[in-house]
Amino acid sequence: MKKISILILLLIFSTVINAQKEKLIGSWLMVKVEVNGTIKEPYFIMDFKENGKTEAMEMELGTWSYNEENNSIIMESTFDKDFNGEAKIVKLNDEELIVNKDGAKLYYTKINESEAIVNNKESELFGVWRVQDTGEETILIKFEEPNNFVEITASEGISSKAQGTWMYNPNDKSVVFVSFSHILRGKFQVKELTEESLVLQQKEIIIKAVSEKTNNDDSNIERLTFEYEDFPEEEEYTSENNLPWSDFYEMLSYLENVKFIKYKKGSLIEELNALKYGTIISTIEVNTEEESVMFSNLVVEVNDTMQYSQNYKGGMSERYNNFFPKAEPYPYKIIGVENVIVPAGTFECTVVEGFNDEDKIKYWLINDKPGIYAKYIIEGLEMFDDLKYQVYELEEIR
Repeated sequence: MKKISILILLLIFSTVINAQKEKLIGSWLMVKVEVNGTIKEPYFIMDFKENGKTEAMEMELGTWSYNEENNSIIMESTFDKDFNGEAKIVKLNDEELIVNKDGAKLYYTKINESEAIVNNKESELFGVWRVQDTGEETILIKFEEPNNFVEITASEGISSKAQGTWMYNPNDKSVVFVSFSHILRGKFQVKELTEESLVLQQKEIIIKAVSEKTNNDDSNIERLTFEYEDFPEEEEYTSENNLPWSDFYEMLSYLENVKFIKYKKGSLIEELNALKYGTIISTIEVNTEEESVMFSNLVVEVNDTMQYSQNYKGGMSERYNNFFPKAEPYPYKIIGVENVIVPAGTFECTVVEGFNDEDKIKYWLINDKPGIYAKYIIEGLEMFDDLKYQVYELEEIR
């Protein structure tokens, strides 16, 4: 009888131990750390795998085991001392884990992956959002299914990318970002969410964004799908008589009264199918005595304006280029005449498609404003075969 009682006690004890270990298996979100009287909110995911492996942010760190004698988690890792050693369990249930480790108190909440996916799906956050008031930078956030997000930060010539996991909580209208992003990390309250706008707040940090659907950038992204073989050599496709800027003296007369023109430049971020924006200004100088015109092209940023090129026509230079100040494409064909709407207004344009070396181009030449394009698109390949896609829209004629 005594032996039976001992066996029953051992069985109960083993069941308790297994129950504790089972509760530990899974993904845990670290929400708070208390150490030396200070509180931090790191928000990263720790996984205790059933096979005894440990992972953090999808990186394998080492191994773990449950110590029933001390009611603690024993972790072994050569990756980092924070993932090595003993963590004494203070509290453990199906939703919460609190441990003491190396003088710090660590707070975790259990992640229910299937529930998180359902919550995300119902959040209406999916899609691309453009962050406002970012100065010379363009910041785009893409919420993907089921729980991934991508953040692109881009300025002229420079871009960076951060990825991570997001989880929406409908109970308190919050979203948690788990990533290495310097902008989106931790818990944010969703202060406003409509089809057009999104406002997130984390203490004093406020992020305001507009939907790319509302921005309607897709309508500006016209990919150029033609190829060299699409250009027949018949005269009517390239006849200079059909181009509007063949009279150089008419161009001089018109441009003499123009101080500068301003373009909105959009560069495609392919993986988000969205544009990052910049500003281009071309100052114009006409010399009627020398019968010449000079375009000085500048890229405008918040803290700097820098000239990157000049275009000159006069004497023998660019004399036969009826596309000045742009390069004459070859081959090219005239598509027709159409009215195009850009920020500067609506203009009747002659539309041309063609090639400038390996780049595909599409020009909208304003018929009654020689030398000024309402719009133009350049598409090609950068180094390492990265896509180059740029669209320029006229914003102002001064």
